[in-house]
Amino acid sequence: MKSPLQNPEKTTRKKSSVGKIFKVISILFLILILGLGIAQYIYRNEKETPLYKIQQYLTYSKEDWENYENNKRILASFPAESGIIDVANPAPESPIDTLMWENAIKNKDYIPDEVLAEIKRYKARDFSKLILAENKPSNEEAQNAIVSHYKNEVSKLLDEYKAHIQIGTAYNAPLQSGDELVRVTAMVSAFNKERGNLGNIQMPLNVIYDFVQYKSEPNVWYVSDFSQNIPYDYKLNKDPW
Repeated sequence: MKSPLQNPEKTTRKKSSVGKIFKVISILFLILILGLGIAQYIYRNEKETPLYKIQQYLTYSKEDWENYENNKRILASFPAESGIIDVANPAPESPIDTLMWENAIKNKDYIPDEVLAEIKRYKARDFSKLILAENKPSNEEAQNAIVSHYKNEVSKLLDEYKAHIQIGTAYNAPLQSGDELVRVTAMVSAFNKERGNLGNIQMPLNVIYDFVQYKSEPNVWYVSDFSQNIPYDYKLNKDPW
């Protein structure tokens, strides 16, 4: 039995339709490439070009991108003169236990480049103008100030680890408003009987703070972000147990 002959006219129409679809797709693709090219040229001096944003959308999840955009809006809300980025007066950095890192270097342990750079910056700091504070919080007052600042988040940590906070050597810090009576910078550390020095246990606790008294409450200490560089407190961080 012979197979029916294929209709030449139908085959021609089919090929013609495929060809048209291919041409349309090709034209749309060229328009897209051309549009991206023009946009990339227009935004060539911007940090976030259209191609950059496309890459971010493809790389990060929706939540990551929303967090990024939110952080960008927060940063943009600060005026340029607010001092967030000040090359002449860089932000203070936490003290570094250089002895620990020096031993690691001697043992030829791997140390990230950013840590080496941080150690170099620390060694270049000038602590000669620091003045020891005569008025500083006691261990209990420092702990009360920190717990009051972080509320239940830190009190639960201290309860969980059966720990208490101790304050180290304090240095006078410049007052930052007319309402302030005293401001000092000091390292702190958490301790318990089982493990001794726990450092900052975990975030949000830090190892260094400013402690502030106000004229309206001269007998109460409050905690604030540290405002100056101070040396690493080896006396505080020596296990006292």
